[in-house]
Amino acid sequence: MYRSVYAFRSSEPNSLPFGEGETFLILERSSPHWWLATRARSGETGYVPPAYLRRLQGLEQDVVLQSIDRAIEAVHNAAMKNGGKYNLEQRDVLQKLIHHRKETLFRKSHATPSPVTMTPSSSDHHLDAATTRQPNGVCRTGYERQHSLPSAEFLGEDSASYQVSPHPRRVASITPPSPGKRRPIPVGSVRGSPDARPDAPARGSSLSSNSSVSTTSLDTLYSGPSTVAPGPPTAASSPSHTPPPIPSRSSTRGAVPKPPTLQNQSTTAEPPESTEGLPEKDEHEVAVAPAPAPAPAPDLEALSTLTLEEPEKKEEDPAAPVSVPSTIGAELMELVRRNTSLSHDLCRVAIGVVVGHIQSSVPAVAGVMEQILISLVESKDLSSALPSGQVCHDQHRLEVIFADLARRKDDAQQRSWALYEDENVICCYLEELLRILTDADPEVCRKMCQKNEFEPVLSLVAYYQMEHRVPLRLLLLKCFGAMCSLDAAVISTLVTSILPMELARDMQTDTQDHQKMCYSALVLTMVFSMGEPLPYHHYEHLSAHFVQFLLDVVEDGLPSDTTDQLPDLFVNLLLAFNLHIPDPENNVIMTTVSKRSNVKIFTEKLLLLLNRGDDPVRIFKHQPQPSHSVLKFLQDVFASRETASIFYHTDMMALIDITVRHISDLSPGDKLRMQYLTLMHGLIRSTSYLQHGHRLPDLRATLRRILSEEEGGLQSHTDQTIVRHMCEEFPALLCPSSS
Repeated sequence: MYRSVYAFRSSEPNSLPFGEGETFLILERSSPHWWLATRARSGETGYVPPAYLRRLQGLEQDVVLQSIDRAIEAVHNAAMKNGGKYNLEQRDVLQKLIHHRKETLFRKSHATPSPVTMTPSSSDHHLDAATTRQPNGVCRTGYERQHSLPSAEFLGEDSASYQVSPHPRRVASITPPSPGKRRPIPVGSVRGSPDARPDAPARGSSLSSNSSVSTTSLDTLYSGPSTVAPGPPTAASSPSHTPPPIPSRSSTRGAVPKPPTLQNQSTTAEPPESTEGLPEKDEHEVAVAPAPAPAPAPDLEALSTLTLEEPEKKEEDPAAPVSVPSTIGAELMELVRRNTSLSHDLCRVAIGVVVGHIQSSVPAVAGVMEQILISLVESKDLSSALPSGQVCHDQHRLEVIFADLARRKDDAQQRSWALYEDENVICCYLEELLRILTDADPEVCRKMCQKNEFEPVLSLVAYYQMEHRVPLRLLLLKCFGAMCSLDAAVISTLVTSILPMELARDMQTDTQDHQKMCYSALVLTMVFSMGEPLPYHHYEHLSAHFVQFLLDVVEDGLPSDTTDQLPDLFVNLLLAFNLHIPDPENNVIMTTVSKRSNVKIFTEKLLLLLNRGDDPVRIFKHQPQPSHSVLKFLQDVFASRETASIFYHTDMMALIDITVRHISDLSPGDKLRMQYLTLMHGLIRSTSYLQHGHRLPDLRATLRRILSEEEGGLQSHTDQTIVRHMCEEFPALLCPSSS
């Protein structure tokens, strides 16, 4: 602690004005002319001239701690005025205050101070009990829970280890530097300067008064027993209350004062040594020390040599290997995801771009950045890649949401009135659930959905069945769609659940809500998209009546469907539903289609999909992939003459053109070519193709080329087998004379 012996006020930037008698806590000796200090009374921080200060001896450590706490609180209050955001200057000052507090606590608990290394275990107390540290490294305080305060990640290595550096800081410019940027001047340029002369001989005399370590407490440097301590320099002819001149920016910009000669030493104002530690003669008397003797010059020479030569030796030494935690990638992903709400993929991209740019721009840390990138790529499952004891935030939220929705589902079974008062709460839960299922790590979502044999999924299905409010049903349908995109196992669970029957029933009974109809058709298509067999009791609702309803909407539409979205959605639903039926003879869809007199719009939409080569049912990339839904439907249509007659003549010619073109264009070994050959075989068998022979020459040339192929492997061999069966059944396909 230091007390001002004069009042000070300056126009220099970053300087701290004060009056006489104020106490200060020194954070850093930035230069011989400016020290970074904080006012003990108010916590204000700025640069002060050391010539105006006198060190206070024997001050209680509790008083020092109170001053530090006031300064820390002042920084927090200043940040709170900016919305809880800390700028670089505030973080730098807060770092020094926290470090100084830790050292003060350490000295308070030890009788003899020594330059020991402080570990985090001895300095876990951070300001007060209002500060808590969460597992992911985000620091929250009692002042503002919604904004992150600088934590160990912001404070760098100083928060893990503090040690007094053996080398002094170099002298900086006389102008008060900005707290965020301080550029030192080499010590060698000020050798012999009156401002850079060494202290009086004492313990640790190799350190000069202008030396400082940026993150080391001054009390540690000067806590040893000394008889003479540096005091406030004054003019030689000044009385005790005459302030020395204020250091000016223009007087020393770009150069350091030259050392005085022997001739003018008697007339030049010399900074005398302080009488601290000695009995004071008078309250207003300040002892003036004689001019420095040349004896300490070897010490200064040795210090300059040590300061100039030691860094060169360090530069020659190879850099020590830096150990990067294997979990750093997952931790970065968790922090960015939690604090920015970016999706999981965008978080990975953002971190990769930033780390990659640092790697290319700062070669000194290229190796560390490369290890971080490797950890980022390898952290596939965020929940298991995090350090032990840390839980993924998305996983925790999913647990809370699933548990609360299950509880509300149980309340709904009792039909309590509270059920109709919680719509807003349930909407918030479902919207958050949808965001997590869409943006979070798919592995985390998949693991939570599979918990206890898909209990959360089945609980939501049961809740959907008993919930009749349309807004909640829409959100639940969106959540089911997001779950289907996670894993094929989720689709298998939904197929065997009550959801398909409930959706089919709801679509037929409530046709007025257009949006709910669209979402119901889309989710039911997703559930049927993998072609898995349905439980037998599902056909009680997924019957011929349901197929007839879908075809009626495709052909005639609904009054509520002003945008004509339902016909396309219902065509996709029919294609997906048909994937589950392997036998065309017992196909409820084919039976219903054959009984209709007109399916013109339906067949036109089928031809449009076939011409594009699209499969509207193949929504996900889950394995194993089912058959092409359009080709599978057309193969079932041409499995009998009754269903083959649904196409008009012109539509049939267009169908033949498309099929022959695809057979000719597809390469050997392509699975689609086998399906087109099977479709063409059924078309020839169930229609009068050989009578009109549309595109027969092109088809004949393509079949002969397939028979002569020698490449393509097993798949090509299967195609050749189908062609041989076609030619054996219809010889005219290869030999025109035999027809």
